Amino acid sequence: MKKDSYLVEKDLIHFRRATKEDNLSQIAELIYNTDPYIYPYWFDNNEDKCIDFFEEAILQEGFLFHYDNLYVAHDITTNEIIGVICAIDKSVNLNYNYEPLREINAQYKKVVDDYIKPILEEVEEYDKDTIYIPNVCINKELRGKRIGTKLLGYFISQMEKAGFNQFALDCLLHNLPAKNLYHGLGFKEMKLFNGFSGDNRQIDVVSFLRKKGYYLPEEFQKWKNI
Repeated sequence: MKKDSYLVEKDLIHFRRATKEDNLSQIAELIYNTDPYIYPYWFDNNEDKCIDFFEEAILQEGFLFHYDNLYVAHDITTNEIIGVICAIDKSVNLNYNYEPLREINAQYKKVVDDYIKPILEEVEEYDKDTIYIPNVCINKELRGKRIGTKLLGYFISQMEKAGFNQFALDCLLHNLPAKNLYHGLGFKEMKLFNGFSGDNRQIDVVSFLRKKGYYLPEEFQKWKNI
């Protein structure tokens, strides 16, 4: 995937691939907040413990959330990372050893087996021109300002230019803001399935797929030529 950035109109926000020089604590906090079930369960609702873990793991090659797999919205006026996307495709070398995580306790084992491993297996089944997006998150205080739309719209336009033709993701069925965001960028709902909650509760998850040529708002079309 090509590294790129773009200054969005009058908003002093760069959309680009993450680097190891970024504020990893801010990125880790965003990752923690992408799912209300998995990470709180995994870390016994200890947000600090989770953030500390991801800060280190982001630097480890092959890890699902390695910085090469992360794309961020960077507010250059405050020097803050205010949004993050995790995106992977078959070209990513995911060789991280998850076995030590499985051995820590039952919660870690369950998350790796019921959440992380299925993601990696799903990516293996995709065509080479497909990207899977397991995580999208915007700073809670800045939601509703179209930052998520701009970050994901920018990402799609750049990846289509790089030769990727399909984008897959999923979200909780009741997460209307996320569903509206995805619908607005041309994603189509594909199927409903039972997701992993970490505490054996049933949660309904809907999968989305976006194919190249689906509707993409005009404001993002110009980014393909940058």
